[in-house]
Amino acid sequence: MPGDEQVCIGSAAEVAGPPGGGVREPRPQQALPGELKPLEWSADRGPISDAEALGVLRRRRRVELAGPAKAARRAPVPEQLPDPQAPRKPTMFRLPPVLLARAHARAELEAVPLTTIVEELLAGYAAGAPQSPATVRERLRAAGLNWQRR
Repeated sequence: MPGDEQVCIGSAAEVAGPPGGGVREPRPQQALPGELKPLEWSADRGPISDAEALGVLRRRRRVELAGPAKAARRAPVPEQLPDPQAPRKPTMFRLPPVLLARAHARAELEAVPLTTIVEELLAGYAAGAPQSPATVRERLRAAGLNWQRR
């Protein structure tokens, strides 16, 4: 299946950056898509590739490492996508309390953890082809959702 191949670039020395905690970006010709700047949408693109996912992951990690120093406890910039069977990573989202209450109640009735339902929904979203930003904004607006940009 396309996109299932492992993506790996650079050595640990190249990706960890210079000594002293600085984080060095790759040379433009060695960078993965999304590693130096956010990905841009195009009309006929397919689902997110492994190279794009790793590029965005690496860019986000560099931003984290460039922040206030707790770097000794933090993992380096990744060289490949995490294994699909890796332990789950805690993540925090801001969601309306009424939505969470309803979701927890439904998950309880279905006898499944809400985390599993969220994982199912995210897996479907991540595997799909991106839509135009205008289409997404309109879809969210029509659903009455407040669109927040990080």
